[in-house]
Amino acid sequence: MKREKRLTKRERKALAPPRPAAAAGGHQHQHIHCVACGKHLDAVQFGAQGTATWISCQHKSTFASCVECVDMTRRLLAEHDRTGKPVQSAAAWH
Repeated sequence: MKREKRLTKRERKALAPPRPAAAAGGHQHQHIHCVACGKHLDAVQFGAQGTATWISCQHKSTFASCVECVDMTRRLLAEHDRTGKPVQSAAAWH
């Protein structure tokens, strides 16, 4: 008895209906961490409280930083600008 030919993963994927995208009006949570210390930052901290800020490198990319870590973040971004390597950010923690 001969087995039926099975479809490859690529062929099954092409035949399957497209998966639904995330809801347009859904939850838009940003998960932000300080580049220098890795502390979790909430979006509200960038507002009136002023406990966090955005800092840009020469390439116009923006990075989050605690107000206490601004000097260290600027040093990390200066090294990134000088060497062209990715920013050496701290491990994230909550």
